[in-house]
Amino acid sequence: MNMVNISKSRYTSFVTCPKQFWLKCHQPELAKELNKSLEYRFEQGNEAGETAHGLFPDIVNATALKPDGKLDIGAMCETTKRLISENCTAIAEAAFSGDGFYCAVDILKNNGDGTWDIYEVKSSSLPDKPKDIKEIYYHDIAFQRHVLTECDVNVRKCHLALINTEYVRNGEIDPFGLFAIKDVTSLLSKFSKDISENLAQAQAVHASATEPPIDLNKNCKKPYICPFYEHCTRHLPKPSVFDLYGIGFTNKEKLKCYHQGIISFEDIRRANVSLKVKQQRQLDFTLDNKEPYVDKAGIHNFLRTIKFPAYFLDFETYMGVLPLYDGQRPFQQIPFQYSLHILQNENDKQFEHKEFLADENKSEWRTLAERLVADVPRDGGSVISYNASFEVSRIKEIANAFPDLAERLLDFNVRMVDLLDVFRGEYMYTKEMGGSFSIKNVLPALCPNNPDLDYKANEDVQDGMQAMMEFLNLKNRTQAERERIRQNLLKYCRLDTLAMVEIYKVLLWRSMDKK
Repeated sequence: MNMVNISKSRYTSFVTCPKQFWLKCHQPELAKELNKSLEYRFEQGNEAGETAHGLFPDIVNATALKPDGKLDIGAMCETTKRLISENCTAIAEAAFSGDGFYCAVDILKNNGDGTWDIYEVKSSSLPDKPKDIKEIYYHDIAFQRHVLTECDVNVRKCHLALINTEYVRNGEIDPFGLFAIKDVTSLLSKFSKDISENLAQAQAVHASATEPPIDLNKNCKKPYICPFYEHCTRHLPKPSVFDLYGIGFTNKEKLKCYHQGIISFEDIRRANVSLKVKQQRQLDFTLDNKEPYVDKAGIHNFLRTIKFPAYFLDFETYMGVLPLYDGQRPFQQIPFQYSLHILQNENDKQFEHKEFLADENKSEWRTLAERLVADVPRDGGSVISYNASFEVSRIKEIANAFPDLAERLLDFNVRMVDLLDVFRGEYMYTKEMGGSFSIKNVLPALCPNNPDLDYKANEDVQDGMQAMMEFLNLKNRTQAERERIRQNLLKYCRLDTLAMVEIYKVLLWRSMDKK
């Protein structure tokens, strides 16, 4: 049997799902293309890894590349051997290979007594409870220790470097403040005992001509969404049990139904599965092609909570592992843009629009706050958002950052009305929503065939992730590209608040509809 070199990423794929491992090795083209969110996560991971090098001032990087830009593993292994023999203080990307395995350690620290410590850097936050650390991290580190031991490297301790979300930037990024270092050596025993057997099984799976017959299970989306999820779910009908609205119907229960052969919506009805009200409504509307459900009294009572003039508000934010500016924390959602549609009364046919988009070359968090306070007067009416908990949280954070503006900003939250409550409260439902109350689903369901409300028609920016990435990449654009993208960022955010205005109008009409 031809041996394959199993890297730490392939090893963690195998312990997660042997089928995922086989597909990565033999049919990688079936993996779903990286979406913008995953792309950004990988970029952030690379930035965190490079920043962690600052924990060890004399660190030497063993990375080597071939002419085509791919890693030169052989050269990296040779460089690592040389650096170890030279008693190097710390090595980044220390590479080791053996009979059927390979790994590169993020940071290998010399203890000066013939022993070495492993540091694995992750761009995720340190959870409040140690038990909430992903088990796959322990598999990853245990595998590295196994490889190094096989290569006659004496490993003393293993550390996990996670992001400290309490760190606040003040000047240059301080790696000692940014990272929370956890000694996980004592936790690795249960993840180490099966490594040799796992490697042997992985070699056998790799040698197979066909993918392992493994059905859908919890690991399809845990610890990460599998890149082959679409391939493995291609047999599912549309919609299926996995498309049911999630509240009260856990993934475990959905899998239980699936493994019992209850897969399509028709199967669910025949099996008389007990569903929550929202799920039952979704099922019935889909199968019976029902007309929209409207609770006029519920909508009317909701609309009565809105005071005029009303301010429809939406933020766009950026978030990163490394805080961009002073006063910011890792993973903090920092608003860089807002849109504001203003209706003077409930039947206002015209509306006023105000907006703000920060300069990408400097921190304009304070400027945004000042503009927002100016645009939403103290004696105005309701502030309306969709899924308003997001805007409420951002306003609280801005208020904490700028105490002199806090009273005015926090007043917005007192006046906040959440448009999502209409749909979450079951006052209205149409089959076109497909069980989702996201504004991207609700808007076309209530306002179909309106080209002015089509997110997909907006060049460059069609969702919040694209908005963030385009804003952060503006510095790398030509002047013409920059101007085009800034206009499309404004159009995208404007569409979010226009969508709220149009949804409000539909609700107003439905509450007064005599039918």
